[in-house]
Amino acid sequence: MRPDLIAKGPLVIDPSTDQVLIPARNDTTIRAVGRSYIDVGFDRGESLFVPGRPVWNDKTVRELYYHYNLQTDDSNDRFHEKLERQLASASDDAKLLMAELMALQAMPLTRNSLKPSSKADRVEPVLRWMDENVALPEEIKEAFLEGTWNGGTGAHTMLWKWLFDAVELLRAWFRLLPPERSHIIADPWEWRDWIRGTGGMPSLTEALLYLGFPEHFLPIINVEHKRKIRGAFSHLLPEQIAGVDLDRDLFEITLRLQRQYGDRIDFYRPPFRDEWQTTVRPSGERRAWYVPPPHDDAELEYWIDQGIITISAGRLGPLTSATDRTTIRSMVESAYGHLDYADRAALTMEFHSFWSLMQRDDLVATVQDDQLWIGVLKHGAAYGPGGELSRNVDWYSKQPIALTGLSQSLRIELQRSVAVADISVKLTELSQILGVETDTSEEDQEESPPPLDPLNPALLQGLSERLHLDEAWLRELVSLVQDRKQVVLYGPPGTGKTYLAQELAEHLTDRDAVTLVQFHPSYAYEDFIEGFRPAPAGEGSVGFVLTAGPLRDLVRKARNDSRPHVLIIDEMNRAHLAKVFGELYFLLEYRNRSVRLQYSPEESFSLPENVYIIATMNTADRSIALLDAAIRRRFAFEEMHPEEAPVRDLLSNWLGQNASGDPRPALLRALNEAIPESDHDFKIGPSYLMRADAGSDEGIARIWRHDLLPLLEEHFHGRMSRSEVHETFGLGAIRLAAGTSLRAATEEQTST
Repeated sequence: MRPDLIAKGPLVIDPSTDQVLIPARNDTTIRAVGRSYIDVGFDRGESLFVPGRPVWNDKTVRELYYHYNLQTDDSNDRFHEKLERQLASASDDAKLLMAELMALQAMPLTRNSLKPSSKADRVEPVLRWMDENVALPEEIKEAFLEGTWNGGTGAHTMLWKWLFDAVELLRAWFRLLPPERSHIIADPWEWRDWIRGTGGMPSLTEALLYLGFPEHFLPIINVEHKRKIRGAFSHLLPEQIAGVDLDRDLFEITLRLQRQYGDRIDFYRPPFRDEWQTTVRPSGERRAWYVPPPHDDAELEYWIDQGIITISAGRLGPLTSATDRTTIRSMVESAYGHLDYADRAALTMEFHSFWSLMQRDDLVATVQDDQLWIGVLKHGAAYGPGGELSRNVDWYSKQPIALTGLSQSLRIELQRSVAVADISVKLTELSQILGVETDTSEEDQEESPPPLDPLNPALLQGLSERLHLDEAWLRELVSLVQDRKQVVLYGPPGTGKTYLAQELAEHLTDRDAVTLVQFHPSYAYEDFIEGFRPAPAGEGSVGFVLTAGPLRDLVRKARNDSRPHVLIIDEMNRAHLAKVFGELYFLLEYRNRSVRLQYSPEESFSLPENVYIIATMNTADRSIALLDAAIRRRFAFEEMHPEEAPVRDLLSNWLGQNASGDPRPALLRALNEAIPESDHDFKIGPSYLMRADAGSDEGIARIWRHDLLPLLEEHFHGRMSRSEVHETFGLGAIRLAAGTSLRAATEEQTST
């Protein structure tokens, strides 16, 4: 990294200290460059892109304010088109400052918001508008590869407002005297007070807090999330300081959690996420609850006869009507200290829900042997002599209800839980079964933000720009995945099937909701769904434990999370699908039904509606003609062929304005024309020529020698000799057929 961009402040934080926050994200470069914005730009007034150039100053900011903030453009043109008009008569200094601000806005965004290439595509056009030649620094490009937070649609639609507020903030900053600015920058809390006082949008102000002092502020730009986190963990704060200062409270909470668990704390990951995302119950609201059934039928009969439900809490100790969540948490920490944090947090939530959140007239349901028992809660909870928590219930009847008569979504909700769970999303349907009316209205419901729409034009446009694929084709593909839920991308090697599958999955959902598995000839049902695996059994012996495979694990996550969950199966046709899929054959076609798995016959298993499968098949490895009709009926197929759109134009689109002077599109076209049409499934895709080393004559020769010719030799084995393959498909022959060479193209481009 350039020496003048190395931050002055403490960027590498020692996890052994308990005085500062340990960064929760893997964004070391972002934090280094972010602090450099403060030290180099805000403090020294110099450019981050051109060392020593004074562009962060009152004069340049006032010019940028005049051209951007005062010269608004209300046309329907794209952002860069409007920005170019606004800055047309501005100085290079003003354009350079704008480019650096745009880089600052884009840098912390995760790939879910903006891909690294798209970050550069935002900034580089502004640099090209300058008379001087200024390139994007390598350390900025490195920072673009990382990510700190997901900016959502606002990272695109509110870019203009972010820049508007940033210019206003800089105007206020450079009105301060240099000693005052140095004093503010030196102290995180002074910096916080000044930044918050500017009144800019949170995605700007919260970003400047974290990038300036990541050892004091969390990587969170949603202020409401910060408030919820403080509320959930306020029990960790001394009473005299709790609620006084949001940022200091979060600082102290995170420090205490670090000391307790000896690791960095990410409030967006379990188990911490589960604590603050739990909603508080409004007064008078009716809810529905699932309670796991007892271990045997006799105990369930006792429940029904006595009109009760119970859960075991023998280690917890007696509870009283005044016992709240904080007290329960302390009791769990003491009694279940041998468990890890996630288990203790889950127990706290379960006991608190059963003891405190359940209320009279709530509905309660349990399921045993595919039979639903449903009732209405009566008075409060009790602690029994055997260490169980109990509640009185008016059961619907003495006979259960068969799950087969219920809707698929209700069956899934009832079958997904292994602990006490709030299933109020099914309150209306359960109430209809009981013949009672719900007493909640739309006004009573907590409003949650709508999920990102994968068909949103702005998001699709960004996906199209990142992948260099036709936007209309991508729209149809996204719609196909949403509609069919099971899609196969198939085609010859090098057509980008796996890359597209991963990008498409992350377009549909968050990265942590995507699972990729690689099929191969020895892949089995036990690898994919579930099977017994060796495990230590004590005293040096080895036993076998039933272990969930990637499919079952993904289904478990999907049942507890409304987001789409995507399973990518790479090279699906390389495995024996009938052996691997097992019962999945049925579930892929009938998602509203459930089956019993061969290793778990006591449980019902189904595929949630929010599970999507994107598979890839290499037609050169094994033709999809070998697939049986059952798989063809269950999956939608989308071909990716080098001679058909959109793959046909991928290489040229990727090269952009350099395509006309680059020989690679012509070479690829000539190579595929040389391959007989009878070998349609073995045409060569463009990704071989999209590598970094393919930009030189030597690089293309290496790719031809070590990648393409061996591939062709194997394919034509028995039909053509090795010398015939080289004579027909060698680089010299293909260059001759294409009528060009890299050297000739380079000379032509130079002369032009």
